[in-house]
Formats: sequence, structure tokens, C-alpha cells
Amino acid sequence: MSTLRSRAGWAASGLMATLLLSGCVIGEVDRDEPTGTPAPSSDTAVVTTGPAPTTGGATSTAPPPGPPGDGGTVEVPESDGSVGVVLLDDGERRSGGSLAGLADAAWSTSKVPLAVAALNNAPGDQEITAQMRQAITVSDNAAADALWASLGDPADAAAAVQDVLREGGDTSTTVPAEKRRAEFSTFGQTTWSLDDQAVFASGLRCVTGSAPVLEAMGQVGVDQSYGLGQFDGARFKGGWGPGEDGTYLVRQFGLVPADDGTVVPVAVAATAPDGSYASAQAVLNQVAEALRDTVRGAHGVATDGDC
Repeated sequence: MSTLRSRAGWAASGLMATLLLSGCVIGEVDRDEPTGTPAPSSDTAVVTTGPAPTTGGATSTAPPPGPPGDGGTVEVPESDGSVGVVLLDDGERRSGGSLAGLADAAWSTSKVPLAVAALNNAPGDQEITAQMRQAITVSDNAAADALWASLGDPADAAAAVQDVLREGGDTSTTVPAEKRRAEFSTFGQTTWSLDDQAVFASGLRCVTGSAPVLEAMGQVGVDQSYGLGQFDGARFKGGWGPGEDGTYLVRQFGLVPADDGTVVPVAVAATAPDGSYASAQAVLNQVAEALRDTVRGAHGVATDGDC
């Protein structure tokens, strides 16, 4: 399996490791109750992709980015499934695929703003920090549930996570305080569009308390490093789960290095004809391969400087 490489690093160059997909293990769906699939162990392998981008200070002072303009389309393969891609190139939206307009359950991608909210709510708390790392690097559901609980009652938790989204520039997404599907977590059923994910990714570095989460997004477990994880230096989070018809939606968002030293905000999603998680993984690998030149040639957001 080829690995997509970028000459650009983050703020400082680090050791770039080859990211490999190790089998088609389904991992944890974002459920509240056990599903029979073992939770990732604490010694699950992770891949470090270099230092996190620096932030402009403890408090973000920059206004959130405005709505992106239309930067045109990107070509993505859909022969083996349905896909959607949204990326921001020089501040403009470029998209492709039949799912580009997707607004569906965030699944475990919602653990990113949740983790930031929990860290900000308990600065310096080592237990919260450890739970954040588990939630981001191996998508541990029990750890994410603990982060959610640490924010207070469901209404307070939803408001705290939504505040993080707003600070990152996502002015549209509403985080629910009540379950939308009884068997799944409340935060995982947040309806989050690819457009809003890409905008949030572009502003994430300047969100208060985001640096540890961005660092963890560069250390995602090897078994979840398909799709955007095939780019050296990517910082990303994936999520996956079955729709009402049982078809798995697999989605990811994050920041991928470009050749000019910036990082490109990208959000992707896929389903496969057979409805399985494993097949959707393969579709996202095809999407990543197709995006290689587009991302390398794009102009994203800076990894350092003032916010």
C-alpha cells in the first residue's frame, strides 16, 4: 500500500513515520453500551507524525473565519462507493463526490471538540488529559463518555462543546443535549456537515486549549490510519457507525500538509456498496490517493504565528 508523502512538515520537522492500515478491524462504534467488540487496549500502537502546530497564546483573539468562497471541484473516484470531499484551498471551498453536501452523524469525529471542551473545563487535570488521549488516539468510547460527563449535565456539556465549535469558526452546528438514537452517545449523533468540519479544522489551532488535542490527532492508532492517515504529517480524527439501514458511514476530518508549508483543512466521508466498515475504509484510501496532488498543491492555513 502506497503512502502519500508531503515535503512540508508542521512548525518544525519531525520524524515522519509510514502509516499502515493493519487489517480491517471494525474497532469501537460510538456506542454507550458494549457491542461485543473489545475496546482498544492502552498499549495500542500509535504513529507520531511530528510536533503539533503552535498556538498564538492561551486565548484566541482572532475572529473566526468567515464562510469560504467557491473554489471549484476536485475529482474523486466513486466506482467502489459513494464519497464526499471538502477542502479549503486559500480560504475557498473545493469539493467533490456525491456526499460532498453530507450533513450526518459526526460519530467519533465529535470527540475533537469534546476533548478540547473537557481540557478547558479542567486545566491541568491529568486524568482528563489521559482520557483525552485515549479518546483521540484510539477512539476509546469509555474515555469520551467520561469527558462528556466531566462537563456537567447534558445541557451544560452540549453547550461547552458547541462553544468550542463556535470558537473554531463553525457557526452552524448544534450539539444535542438529548440522545437522538438510544444506543449511541449523545455527542456522537451531532449532525456535522463536511463543510462545517473543514471550517472548524481551519480554525482549530487558534481555539483555546486545542494544542494537546492537535498533538494527539497526530498520534492516531495504526488500525485507524487509513484515508487521511495515509498522508505523512496529517492530524486527523475518524468516526464511523451504521445508519438506520445498517450501512456504515465512515468519515474523517483534519489538517494535511501541503508543499508550501501550510496545512490543508480536509473533511471526507464514504460508504461502500456492501455497507460494511471495512469496505468503506478501502474507499477512503482510494480517495486519499486521488487527493494527493490536489492537497500538495493547495494553500492551507499556517501552522504558527498569531491567532
